[in-house]
Amino acid sequence: MSKYQGESERLIKTLFQMARDNKPSIIFIDEIDSLCGARNEGQSESSKRVLTEFLVQMQGVGHDMKGVLVLGATNLPWGLDSAIRRRFNKRVLIPLPDIESRKQIVTMTLKDALKLNEGQIDEISNRTEGYNASDVVNMINDAK
Repeated sequence: MSKYQGESERLIKTLFQMARDNKPSIIFIDEIDSLCGARNEGQSESSKRVLTEFLVQMQGVGHDMKGVLVLGATNLPWGLDSAIRRRFNKRVLIPLPDIESRKQIVTMTLKDALKLNEGQIDEISNRTEGYNASDVVNMINDAK
């Protein structure tokens, strides 16, 4: 995003053109909800123009999009504009880590810090139900 009027739209257009010129390409946008949130009355004209340009580029209007993969990641899929959700053919839910995954995260995060026995790792893993991987790592790093 740019503070100058029209610059953000130009950057989006350039990004997609670069991807088309350098096929095969992947455009990955993390936290896509911050760029393509649902339209509402309180939204600025600039945000509306950015969303519109992104929609036009995703549609590939006048361009061949074969060989260009667009990936978006968000923790708030319900916050995306409905037109953007339609442009993504597939949606993949990545669930929170299960207990075995949390055990691995705990073990890997603590490997150089201190040695815990299996019971201690199990206890931490059980108590972190509902945590995402980043939460578990941050908690352990804070404790270290």
